[in-house]
Amino acid sequence: MTSLSSPYPIADILFTLYLLVYSPLNSLWRSRHPASSKPFLPPLWSYWRQGRYVLVLLCVFLPVAWVGGYSAAELGLGPPLSQGGLWGLAAVGCLLLVVHLLGKRHERQITPEERVELDDKLRDLPFPVPRTRTETLACLVTTVGMTAAWELLYRGYLLLVLTPVTGLPLAIALAAVSYGAGHGYKNPKQFFGSIASAFAFTIGYAVSGNLWWLIVLHAAVPVAMVQAARKVAPSPSPSTDVVKV
Repeated sequence: MTSLSSPYPIADILFTLYLLVYSPLNSLWRSRHPASSKPFLPPLWSYWRQGRYVLVLLCVFLPVAWVGGYSAAELGLGPPLSQGGLWGLAAVGCLLLVVHLLGKRHERQITPEERVELDDKLRDLPFPVPRTRTETLACLVTTVGMTAAWELLYRGYLLLVLTPVTGLPLAIALAAVSYGAGHGYKNPKQFFGSIASAFAFTIGYAVSGNLWWLIVLHAAVPVAMVQAARKVAPSPSPSTDVVKV
């Protein structure tokens, strides 16, 4: 499990095994054995707790990539306006525009029963709903940064180091299954849906060779969730520093 060009294969082997085996298995175990009670945390501290794990992973990844001599282009972070990146960004732009227009249309036609159901789903988000300007900024930075990091690690890095050893099809399968399983297990629909979307993103990267458009698409999901959650969140007091997103 190492790139043929790495002078220190042990670093790639250990880090790749962590991403492929330990991290998804740990997420699956934690999702099946949740804590009986979760302490209340202020939003800013909650965002920090979510983001610090990815930050630690990146701090480990940077020396691994440095000793391996991997360039930004090899990791999928080449110019976003390359041929693959351009096509990807154009597709993402069209998709987000269509989704936005359909969402606006559905928002005008939503029934009171559907709104109550939507409220329940949004209040079950894995992060507290931001209400102030500082909380909104912290939430967006955390969620967007985390999605970008996952793209780099599970698409750019894993396909780089696995493909010379396993071949591209198996590298895609390993990266996608491990990333999908890393979302944990709530029910079969959620579990297999996560794996299916991971396959779509990983194949998209394999075809384009560029991560930027996938980062934009992936980051658009938490941004939309924050926007939707803000709309159904209780209105703060007039003195609270709020911002619309």
